Amino acid sequence: MLNYLIVIAVSLVLSLGLTPLMIVASRRWDIMDIPDVRKAHNKPIPLMGGVAIYLATIVATVLYVMLFEVIPLQFNMIIAFLIGISGVTMMGLIDDILSLSPRRRLIVLFILAVIVLIGCLQFYFPKTLLEDPLLAIGTSVVVVFWIVAITNATNFTDGLDGLASSLSLVSALSFAVIFFIQGRNQLALPTTLALCGAITGFLIYNFHPAKIFMGDAGSMFIGFMLGILSIMSMSQKTIIVFVVPVFLMIVPIADMCMSILRRLLLRKPVMKPDKMHFHHILIGRFKNHRVAVLILMAVQMVFAFIGVIIYFLELYILGWILLAVLVMFAIVYTLVKVRKIKQALQIEE
Repeated sequence: MLNYLIVIAVSLVLSLGLTPLMIVASRRWDIMDIPDVRKAHNKPIPLMGGVAIYLATIVATVLYVMLFEVIPLQFNMIIAFLIGISGVTMMGLIDDILSLSPRRRLIVLFILAVIVLIGCLQFYFPKTLLEDPLLAIGTSVVVVFWIVAITNATNFTDGLDGLASSLSLVSALSFAVIFFIQGRNQLALPTTLALCGAITGFLIYNFHPAKIFMGDAGSMFIGFMLGILSIMSMSQKTIIVFVVPVFLMIVPIADMCMSILRRLLLRKPVMKPDKMHFHHILIGRFKNHRVAVLILMAVQMVFAFIGVIIYFLELYILGWILLAVLVMFAIVYTLVKVRKIKQALQIEE
């Protein structure tokens, strides 16, 4: 247990120390988030918090491996993992500086997800799955799309001070519980705990009123990590277990899926931002930044707890039934919302 406390403490202290440095660096290099009509802040905010989260996670994990003599993984697995998480962080940072097009970001994300799949994640597939080429290829395609989707879903939630970091912290802590139950104490659990410590240290500076934002570098790094951890959490299990990570990350997943459906029904570009995300709705109702974040965080905690219970008691069928009910509710809600928007547009015309 002491080793787990050490990895959390190291990542937390590093994040607490690196984040102020990123504030200074952001201002010096003019990497700032400039206010506009879609954003909640009214002054430029430093935008390199994600770099602090990335560095704290990596350094704490490497230190853990060195101190506790973790059983070495295959070299190609380590390289693929580092290329994936480092590549997505670098792409996010470039996007924060130069504003890449959504298409270019997606292309890079898919390439990085494929690299991680081939070099790392395929070893977590059940052996029976790998024996069937068609099934293995189909699963691989799903995994790549899943990682890209979770990365973008996390990015979608980065709209209020402390929101993406709070939701991601809940998800990461939940995955840590899953890995602890599984006894995955060699690398999966320490890496997840390092991520938890890094996010916590950053969140202290990021909660409203935020002194720094994680930027796309942070949201994409965390989202990519959560996508990878979700696949690792199902190691050697059947597809029925897939319901668990959905519950652990349900708020960003639901927000992304409902946003895409809404934009398709309104015949708007899927990647074009709007002000109809969960946090926009809550801000409009409660007029309080912190209340909106805490409500969404509480919802995430409830469903994450349900996900852990489903895994611990192996109630996978019940989990899928509950998820189906939630999906139906989300679809109906979105259809009603779209209908009201169309009616309002007709009145304006």
